[in-house]
Amino acid sequence: MFYFIFMLLWSFNVDGKTSNILKLSCEYDPKLIKKESNVPSTNDDQKINSSIICKSFGCNDIVEVNVHDNNNGETEYRLRNSWFDHHGILLDDFLMTENKITINTFVSQAYFLDSYDIDRVTGKTQRTIYRFDDPDFFFNLRKLQENASTDRPLFNNKGKLSLKTIKSFSLEPWETFYFEGKCFEATGV
Repeated sequence: MFYFIFMLLWSFNVDGKTSNILKLSCEYDPKLIKKESNVPSTNDDQKINSSIICKSFGCNDIVEVNVHDNNNGETEYRLRNSWFDHHGILLDDFLMTENKITINTFVSQAYFLDSYDIDRVTGKTQRTIYRFDDPDFFFNLRKLQENASTDRPLFNNKGKLSLKTIKSFSLEPWETFYFEGKCFEATGV
């Protein structure tokens, strides 16, 4: 029986190789969280409950960027943090220079998009979370899908929706959360 299980596991191809290429330790100031909403509301609705937001999205967080090389030669970059844990979420943009890191995810299955702009020298970080799960967004997205052309597709070849595409079609998020803080490249975290 043991031999059978061993052979069964051994016979499956590994689906590629994943490695961590960036690990950040981030801390955001709850008092600096800002929220924008496209839904008309009263001032009471606009008050920010920073403790709930910090609990949901992580005001103290470990952020990782992992690269996954598939067996078919494709390379994918994924973000892992307290919100997008497990295997992470596929990245649309990832740019790391000597002085700056820019990270943008695709829209997740829960219709959230996470974006980071990090100064590698000072650690100053702007994190933006876009929330798209409202009826107006879905209605506008469905209308765009019906009228989409092949010269200007709405989704990429893997069925993902990017921030660039959303902006180019003038789609608005339901809510946008802005976090300010510091992220530093982590060692031994």
